[in-house]
Amino acid sequence: MLCLNPPRLLPPPRVPTYNPRTAPEDAHAMRFIVAPAAVLLIAAVSVAQNPATPAEQSALKSAELMKGVGGIDPTLAPAARVSVKFTAAGDAALITLSKHKEVGAIQILDATACTVKGFTALKALPNLRKLVLNRSGVSDKELAEIAILSQLRVLIIPEAQVTDTGVAAVEKLTRLESLDLSDNPRLTDKAAAHVKTLLRLESLFLNKTGLTDKGLAELRTLEGLRDLTVAGTKVTAKAAEAFADEMPNLRAVRR
Repeated sequence: MLCLNPPRLLPPPRVPTYNPRTAPEDAHAMRFIVAPAAVLLIAAVSVAQNPATPAEQSALKSAELMKGVGGIDPTLAPAARVSVKFTAAGDAALITLSKHKEVGAIQILDATACTVKGFTALKALPNLRKLVLNRSGVSDKELAEIAILSQLRVLIIPEAQVTDTGVAAVEKLTRLESLDLSDNPRLTDKAAAHVKTLLRLESLFLNKTGLTDKGLAELRTLEGLRDLTVAGTKVTAKAAEAFADEMPNLRAVRR
């Protein structure tokens, strides 16, 4: 039986709590964003006042049949409030979800089985705001398909196979507010030239990439940054401190 009470909520991406200094080595499986209690309370009240529609219930049921869990997230677009999460999933799950335009957020802890076929299917979700693939393996070709999802606000793809050339695709995602490209040594300072075009970014994770002080300097265009993490890179403490001092909304660069 499908249960929507209490609703499972996917909180908004503006209050990151992930700390690479205190998190365990395999932290990607636990990376998530926690909203303040007041926000969660307001969201719960909103869901109570606007319960799942028949179409949303159908989307949630489909996620359940694919061994996922779902709920209503009122912080998403009104036409796509369904948020779903899978421990592991592949193309079949993505294709199934693509049949429900009410889906606005997808999280897969292990998405290494997802391919171009599955990501291409997501084009049918016009209001998909969040795509979180905690273990992704995303390639250049797959990122090119993901980049067609123009409404994305959150893209989390650590452990991807994306190269400096392929990461150019993110330039199409002009509405991104949170981006995670961590654990990908293929990415160098050249990748920063593409990331710096995402002027709405507030959170950026570049842990364990090939970023250096030179690449960090490229990111000065991102004046809206509130959270920047570069742990495991060649960024020096001196450069990180200087960068934080120059950025109007950034308190510190986490190393």
